[in-house]
Amino acid sequence: MRAAGIGRKGSPLIGFVVILASFAAAGYLWFQYSAASQKQRVAYLENLSGRLRSETVPLKFLVLSRDGGWIRARVKMYDLSGREVAALEKSWAGSELYVDILLVPVRSGKDGDKADSWIAFPYRIFTDKIAAASGTILFDSYDEGGFPEVLEGLEWSAAERATIASAFAAARRSAAAGLPATTSAKGSFGSAVHEVSELSKFGPGIIYKVVCRAKGGVEIMED
Repeated sequence: MRAAGIGRKGSPLIGFVVILASFAAAGYLWFQYSAASQKQRVAYLENLSGRLRSETVPLKFLVLSRDGGWIRARVKMYDLSGREVAALEKSWAGSELYVDILLVPVRSGKDGDKADSWIAFPYRIFTDKIAAASGTILFDSYDEGGFPEVLEGLEWSAAERATIASAFAAARRSAAAGLPATTSAKGSFGSAVHEVSELSKFGPGIIYKVVCRAKGGVEIMED
């Protein structure tokens, strides 16, 4: 009876040790996976710097009105050939509109792990009254079967299309989870962190374009 009693008392302890070991193993595998992910090489797109224009315009917008603490604008997105691929018209609370572009680093050469170009994904729109984290996400508006239509217009190889689609999917997952899309790829950054256009300076009825440079950097100017 005593032996049986010891057995009954020992079982929970053994079970706890097994569970603890399972968590430790899972944690180790997660750490290994995370470390491996962080060490991934910068995406390779063959001779991108020779094919991609030094400046692209993935997005244009027109401020339609400002009234009663709201700003209404029409936003259009374009592929690399200048073809319109998506449009959005919406009102946002506030008086200043902010356009955020996600820039993902890529390399054009086969050797090394240093980015020499960036590809641009229109990311989100927010205002002086709406925080960036609560802004309007644009990714879904130009998604075409998992590929970002703003990057159509060039002859991508199958491997390159898969690379671009993977980067786009990672950005969408981060945004859907409420995380900054910049966490989706090492070296990515959002242009709104560095350059923000206060559109209250400009009058309604003027079309503005977002110019993205292959070497990094974004600027908003009149079309």
